[in-house]
Amino acid sequence: MKQLRGKTVVITGAAGGLGSALAKALAEEGCHLALIDVNQQALTELAARLQRPSLRISSHVVNLCKKTEIDNLPSELIRAHPSIDVIINNAGMTLQKSIESHSMDDWQRVFNLNFWAAVSMCQILLPLLRQQNTAHIVNLSSMAAFHGLPSQCSYSSSKAALQAYSESLRAELSRDGIGVSCIHPGAIQTNMIMATLNESDDLEQAHQNMMLAQRFGISPEAAAKKIVRGIKGNSRSITIGADAKILKLVSTVLPGLTANLLARTYSKFIGA
Repeated sequence: MKQLRGKTVVITGAAGGLGSALAKALAEEGCHLALIDVNQQALTELAARLQRPSLRISSHVVNLCKKTEIDNLPSELIRAHPSIDVIINNAGMTLQKSIESHSMDDWQRVFNLNFWAAVSMCQILLPLLRQQNTAHIVNLSSMAAFHGLPSQCSYSSSKAALQAYSESLRAELSRDGIGVSCIHPGAIQTNMIMATLNESDDLEQAHQNMMLAQRFGISPEAAAKKIVRGIKGNSRSITIGADAKILKLVSTVLPGLTANLLARTYSKFIGA
């Protein structure tokens, strides 16, 4: 999809740091936007900032963990836009908790948003994408898909599942002119950790991790630009940030070393 001007893009988690950066970057490309988030106030403010006469911008308050609310989306979207060309499954969450501390409710909550919401969005909007000559799906995975991270077992597992799903999706949909890109960011300067920070096993360590991400992570604007370029180039996989590129390389070439380093680092953090 070399030309984005005039295309309609659906973005989940649009009111968050990366989501809003993506919305801004795509508006600058001349895209019409369907913005989806659970935070009505933030969504309304974002839409107001992006509004311009040449663009159609609609806001949709949806809890993506509720399948019934996702099921209502196609009719809502078609009322606001004559066509849908791109889906960006950006909404996500993480929990910094040990395996023992992860309840089954925790697992369900993380997978509902990180994996099942993306699957449901693709499934329900695929007929609309097929109406276009070319279309695109973007799934936000993570560098955590390359190797399971300690204290983030549900997050790593859900993102690895999303990576595998994206690979299958791309193979199946290529004949239909629908591209699929799987994005693997490292640390991004957003507040995603804040949403569940108080649920962490070790609040002090969780705060340190958040500060490190803010200090050394890539800006959401820079990440958004890379993703937009990936859509235009129909990139299969996009790794964003030096930390993500290093983890991908080391976990591929030296998986045993990666496992040992992560185990030692975790043991040091918990004082073992």
